[in-house]
Amino acid sequence: MSDYRVRFSATSSVPLADDAATRLETALVTMPGIDEVAGVGPEPGGPGVRATFWIDVRLGMADAARDGSRLAKEALKVAGMEEAQLVELSVTMMDRLDGATGTGS
Repeated sequence: MSDYRVRFSATSSVPLADDAATRLETALVTMPGIDEVAGVGPEPGGPGVRATFWIDVRLGMADAARDGSRLAKEALKVAGMEEAQLVELSVTMMDRLDGATGTGS
């Protein structure tokens, strides 16, 4: 198994609730398959959110990208932001000690 850091940004054509980042963080922290969450917050300059999380993937980068995308989209749904669209997704194989600050923002 390898550790992959998944960073994503999502924007919305409708204004997001003031607690959108908090709801997204809660969704990510409680989602099966996500090992650690960090850096959840509003997207600078517009109606959106950003987040970073770590997952373990057995087979490689393609699977990490697929799984990371699915988890990001599902977390947005669980957080009540169905209208938000992923606009950026970055998947990097790295040790969590290289940048993790622990669960939370």
